[in-house]
Amino acid sequence: MRMKKLSTLLFLIGFLNWCFGQSYGDSLSIKPSAVVDAATPSITINWPADADATNFVIYRKAKGATSWGTALATLPGSTSTYTDLSVSINTLYDYKIQMTSGATPDKYGYLSSGIEVVANSNRGIAIVVVDDAYLGDSEFESALFQFTDDLDRDGWFVKKIFVNNADNASTVKSEIQTVYNEDPSNTKMLILVGNVAVPHSGNLNPDGHSDHQGAWPTDLFYADMNGNWTDASVNNTTSSNTLNHNIPGDGNTDQSYLPSDVELQTGRIDLSDLPAFSISEKDLLIRYFQKDHLYKTGQLIVGEQALIDDNFTSYAEGFSQSGYNNFTTMFGNANVVMNDYFTQTSFNTSTTGTYLWSYGCGGGTYNSAGGIGSATNFAADSLSAVFTMLFGSYFGDWDYSNAFLRAPLAQGYTLTNCWAGRPCWYFNHMSMGENIGYSTRLSQNNSSLYFSSTIGGLARMISINLMGDPSLRMFYIQPPINLTVNSTGNSVALNWTAGGSEIGYNIYRRYADSTQYEKLNSSLITATNYTDNSLNQAGTVYYYVKAVEMKITASGSYENESIGAKDSAISTVSIVEEHTVELLLYPNPTSAYLRIENQENLIGLNYTITDQTGKIVLNGKLNNQSIDVRTLPAGVYVFTLSEAALKAVYFTKM
Repeated sequence: MRMKKLSTLLFLIGFLNWCFGQSYGDSLSIKPSAVVDAATPSITINWPADADATNFVIYRKAKGATSWGTALATLPGSTSTYTDLSVSINTLYDYKIQMTSGATPDKYGYLSSGIEVVANSNRGIAIVVVDDAYLGDSEFESALFQFTDDLDRDGWFVKKIFVNNADNASTVKSEIQTVYNEDPSNTKMLILVGNVAVPHSGNLNPDGHSDHQGAWPTDLFYADMNGNWTDASVNNTTSSNTLNHNIPGDGNTDQSYLPSDVELQTGRIDLSDLPAFSISEKDLLIRYFQKDHLYKTGQLIVGEQALIDDNFTSYAEGFSQSGYNNFTTMFGNANVVMNDYFTQTSFNTSTTGTYLWSYGCGGGTYNSAGGIGSATNFAADSLSAVFTMLFGSYFGDWDYSNAFLRAPLAQGYTLTNCWAGRPCWYFNHMSMGENIGYSTRLSQNNSSLYFSSTIGGLARMISINLMGDPSLRMFYIQPPINLTVNSTGNSVALNWTAGGSEIGYNIYRRYADSTQYEKLNSSLITATNYTDNSLNQAGTVYYYVKAVEMKITASGSYENESIGAKDSAISTVSIVEEHTVELLLYPNPTSAYLRIENQENLIGLNYTITDQTGKIVLNGKLNNQSIDVRTLPAGVYVFTLSEAALKAVYFTKM
């Protein structure tokens, strides 16, 4: 039974309780939102009036900048709005609003905003590490393929690694680093699927409990590609949970704080050891992949509002700031309500509709939070919140049976969760189209750029982790349907059917041997067809047609893309660099023999045929000017002659 009171296992807090009544999370939040105007152009930031305010200081920086610089304006405490007229269309801006007061701590609000920001779907490389326990199971492999294919359709080039759940964390990290080092500048994201080894690190207890001090689980160990993680100095076995014990040489690392910034946006989809649920881990993973797909294809419709259930209202740290300050940037202050977490997000009992986001906090155990519920409650219910945050004692440690932090992912629509309160998390960039992994990495790497907590020592703790798919964006629309791709010579014609209420389309192209998604149109296409006459490389070419809406949120406006409708074609463009002898291969494509027509006799020269990965599949000496390629599988190949002044020529085997 869920009790609307604090758990008897109370949180140890560094601040005294100042009063009972209004939530400190509410009172410490500025709760900003914005209205944008393309005609002016201008961005007007609004926030609720605050009787405690002496003044408000407004800062602005470019997205990704590491300093706020000089203040834009200092406003009197009676102010509740600011209009920025020095803005441009299609530019993202970050804002900080700082309120000073003699009676209360400074308050902070952050906002990402822009006007009609154009989409960019060239997102980077995503490493997907998969526990191999269910390889060979056709149902699991089909669901996994759909998951990775959706990543590709959303602009993430996927590289998969399969590991065994008996592999230790150091072994898994070594494999991740090997793949990362293939292309460090473009590798941006890491997704852990299944019961992948859980790293533990540090000598910390961010929940304040002395019987929970030691090594906490952390995927930041995997996300950090160049930090120095040691296993030599910490020696602590006092925790009541043996998984937290940490002694030199045991494989649990020493660091309680990040030794360097993490490079990878990281999330874990781990539904192992959840006996409260009546179905198997494999089926829970399949169900997760299915709802992830439905959400990304615009088939799960959820109300654009957020719910906060704060059972720590009298604790001066104001844990629920992570709810209030983020949610107003997404939906506006009027669409953020304080109510019961389970009752109002449940499809079975809600009287106020569905919720895209939720936040809940209360005194906790490893598998429950006072005033919220337990892992068993999650197993028995179905909640609408796609994104959620939970906070309380003990369950920030998620390597535990029926772990309360992982359990939400196994039910309802929920796809992500995190332990948010010590420190604050920042999801405001999601209001302008960013994926949740971007916000995760920002929150993990944050030192002083964003407010962390009213108490010190919480920034960059290794306990800041994301459960769920880090590629998820907040808003999706239905993709186009019935895409067909037909090639004639060097021209490719695309045709499709509208998927919904989109205002236009963006077209992307990716060659099979490339990690880059090339946008082909400079402005939105409003027709349902497109012809590509700009092919410049032979081989398989993938096309992605993405529906676009102009999404208006409580932060600004931007081009919101669907994931792509996808199809492929074969390009027969031949790339022949400068050479002294003309070379012609025919027929091209060919199904049996490749003939060489040339103005010079090439008999006796050595030839090599390689596939698109660079592997030599056929070689020898020319006895005549014809080569038997019947044994080669269908595909695109590269033909070279080693002793001639010739460069590579592509041909296609049918």
